[in-house]
Amino acid sequence: MQKAQYLKIALGSLFALKAGFAWTQTAAPANALEEIVVTAQRRSETMQEVPISMSAISGATLENLGAKNFNDYAGSIPNLAIGTGAGAGGNGNAFGVSSTRAVAIRGVAGNNTTAFYLNDTPVPMSLDPRAVDIDRIEVLRGPQGTLFGAGSMGGTVRLVTRGANADTLSGRVAAEASQVNHGGGGYSVDGTVNLPIVHDLIGLRLNAFSSFDPGLYTRTWGGPQDARSPSLPYPPGGAPVGSKDHVGAEQNTGFSASIAITPHAIEGLSIVPMYMYQHSNSNGYPLADYQPDYFTQTRPFDVPESVEDTWNFAGLTLKQETKFGRFVASGTYFYRRAFDFEDTSDINAIVFWGIPYYVPAPLLNTLYTRTYTQEARFESTFKGPLQFVVGAFHSHSDRRFYEIYNAPGLNAATGGALGTDLEYTQNTPNTDRERAWFIDATYRITEAFQVSAGVRQAHLEHAGAYTAGGPLNGGVSGPPDTYSSHGENNTAPRFTAKYQFAPDQMLYASAAKGFRIGGTNSKLPSICDADLANLGIKNGDSFKSDSLWSYEIGAKNAWGNNRFRSRVAAYRINWKGIQQSVYLPCTFNIVSNSGAAQSTGAEFELDMALIDHLTVNLALGYEDAKITEATEQSRTIVGQPLTGVPKWSGSLTSQYTIPLGERSAFVRGQFDYTGARTSFNNVAPPDGRALSSYGVLNIRTGMDQGPWETTLFVQNLFDKRGVIGDLIPEGAELAGRPRLFVVRPRTIGLQIRREF
Repeated sequence: MQKAQYLKIALGSLFALKAGFAWTQTAAPANALEEIVVTAQRRSETMQEVPISMSAISGATLENLGAKNFNDYAGSIPNLAIGTGAGAGGNGNAFGVSSTRAVAIRGVAGNNTTAFYLNDTPVPMSLDPRAVDIDRIEVLRGPQGTLFGAGSMGGTVRLVTRGANADTLSGRVAAEASQVNHGGGGYSVDGTVNLPIVHDLIGLRLNAFSSFDPGLYTRTWGGPQDARSPSLPYPPGGAPVGSKDHVGAEQNTGFSASIAITPHAIEGLSIVPMYMYQHSNSNGYPLADYQPDYFTQTRPFDVPESVEDTWNFAGLTLKQETKFGRFVASGTYFYRRAFDFEDTSDINAIVFWGIPYYVPAPLLNTLYTRTYTQEARFESTFKGPLQFVVGAFHSHSDRRFYEIYNAPGLNAATGGALGTDLEYTQNTPNTDRERAWFIDATYRITEAFQVSAGVRQAHLEHAGAYTAGGPLNGGVSGPPDTYSSHGENNTAPRFTAKYQFAPDQMLYASAAKGFRIGGTNSKLPSICDADLANLGIKNGDSFKSDSLWSYEIGAKNAWGNNRFRSRVAAYRINWKGIQQSVYLPCTFNIVSNSGAAQSTGAEFELDMALIDHLTVNLALGYEDAKITEATEQSRTIVGQPLTGVPKWSGSLTSQYTIPLGERSAFVRGQFDYTGARTSFNNVAPPDGRALSSYGVLNIRTGMDQGPWETTLFVQNLFDKRGVIGDLIPEGAELAGRPRLFVVRPRTIGLQIRREF
C-alpha cells in the first residue's frame, strides 16, 4: 500500500465522525507548569509532595509527544536503561524477541528487578501496552517492595489508565500516516469514547487502536553474501536462492473497556470492571545483523522467522470512601500467549554437531502465562498527625514453556548417527505464588517535619518441572522425576523522613530494602553432571531471593511563582547474593546466588515555564553500577559494569505555543540521550560487547483549531543507528555475528486528531 493510500485511510477515519459534539478539551494557562497527581504511595499526592525520586508523564504529554510504546517515553526517564536480557523461557534461558526486553532502574539490571504495573496489578516487564487513553505513567526509582512487592527491587513503572465518567459524553480520535526510512509506509488509528449509560450512575469508556509498522530488513538466502557481512564458515551448498523485503513488519491491534458504577444506595461506593486486549504479529525478527546499520539478514536457507504475542487483562476494583479513609479491593486475571520462531540454521551444524555444511534448523518456542492477583487495602484520611496504608496481597502465576527444535535432514547429514531429525524438545511448567501483608505509616511530628516507616512481610513459593528429550538433551528424555520446589519468607522495610521547610521547598531522606523471588533450577540431564560437580553445585538445587539496601537523599523545590520546579536525588545501593546465570559447557545454564554489586548515582529534573507559552523539561541521570564481589560460579569479575547500564542518560523536552486568535500553532521537541554501555549477554567479561552512546531528536509542529489538531512530525531526525541491545538467541550466537535491536530510523508523518 502506498503512502497516499495510508493518508487517505487516516483522513477518512476522522471525517467519519458525526457532527454536533461539544469540544471538551481545556487548555492549561499560558504561564503554568502542568501539575501531576500521582499515587506512588497508594494515596493521591502531587509529584512534588512525594518523598521519593520519581518521574511522571501525563496522558496529555504522551499525546503531545506522539508516544505510543515503551521506547517512546522511556528515553525521557533519567537512570532508566532499556536493554535486552534472558526472557521467560525454561531453565532461565532466553526466549526469542517477544520476552527479551530488560529494564534497569539505577543500575539494578537483570530479570524481574523492575516491577511493571498496569494500574494496581503487576504484569510482565516484556509487555508493552499501547499508550492509548493513559492518564499517566509513573516511574518510581529505588526499592518499592513495601507497597509493590517482589520484583520491584530497582524500582517500579506504573501505567495508570483513564477511568469512565457517568456524567459526560466525550471522546477523541486520531489517525496518522508515516514513512519510515528503509521501511516504507505505516499507519496508526485510535479512538476513545466515554458514554454516560445512566447519568450519575453508570459510565462506559471504550477505546481501540490499529497500527502497522513497516519492516526495515531484507532477508536473503542461498546466494552469495553481501561484502559487508562476515562470511559464513561454509557456503550454503546449492540451496535455493531468494530474498524477501520488509522483514520485521508488525501489525498491532487492541481495545479496552471499563465501566464505572456508583450506586446511589451506598454513598461513596464505586465498582470498576475493566478488560484490555492486545495482539501483535510480526513477519520476522526486527534485528540488524553484525552492525547497527546493516539491514540485510543473510541466511543459508529460507526459514522465515516470526513473532506473535496475544494477551488479555481483566480486573474488578471496588472502592468505598468514608470520612476516615478509603477501602480498596481488587482482583485481576491476566493471560498471555507468546510465540517465537527462530532460524538457527547457520549455527546449528557448527556449534552443536561440527558438520561442515548446513541443514534447515527452525526453533519454535511458545510461552503461556496465566496470573491471578488479589489485593485489599485501607488508606487513611484521619484528621490527626497519623496516616497509614495497610493491606494484604496474593498472586498466583502459572507459566508453561514449550520448545521444539527440528532440523529436517540432520539425521542423514550425520550418517544416521542420531536416529532422528528432532534435536530437542522441552516442556517446562512453573508456578510462582506470593502471599503478603504490608503497612506504611506516616507521623507528622510538626507541621514541617514528618517520618514514615513501612514493612512488607511476604511468603514466596516457586515450583517447577522440566521434561526434555532428543540428542541435544544427551540422547535421553531427562531425569525420571524433575519436579522441584522452593519456598521462603522475606521482609522489605522502608524508612523515610521529610522536612517541608517552606510551602514549596522540601528535603527528604530514605532507606529501603528490595528483594526478588527465588526459584528452582531444572534437574539437568546426565551430560551436565561433571560440569555441576566441578562447581560444587547439586543438580536441581534451588536459588534464593537476592536483596539490596538503598539509601537516598533528595530535595524538591519550586520558585518564581511556581514557574520553576526541580527534583534532585542522590543514592547508594548495596546488592548481595545476586541471582546470576551460570553457563555450563554442556550448553545448559542454571541460576545461582553469587557475587555482589554496588550502584551510586544521582538524578536531576527541572521543569521551567521560561516565558508565556514556552515550557521546558530537563532530566539528567548518572549511575555507576559495578560488580564488587565475584565468585567462580558467576561469570563476572570485580570492577566490571553491570550489563547494559549507561553512566549517563538524559532528555530535553520543550513546547512552544503561538496564539493566533481562535487558532494556535505549536512546536514540540524531544531529545533523548543514552550513554555508552557494555553488554555481557553474549560476550563474557572482561571484554563484553561495547554499545556506543546515541541521541535521538524528535520534532513535532502543527496547528490547533477548536477540537482539531494537525501535526507534522519527524522522529529520529538525524537518522541515528543507536543500539538498544543484543539478542540472546535461544539457539546460540556465532562469534562476531551479533543480532542487534536498533533505534527505528527516521520517520516522517502526519497526524490528525479530533476531540469531542
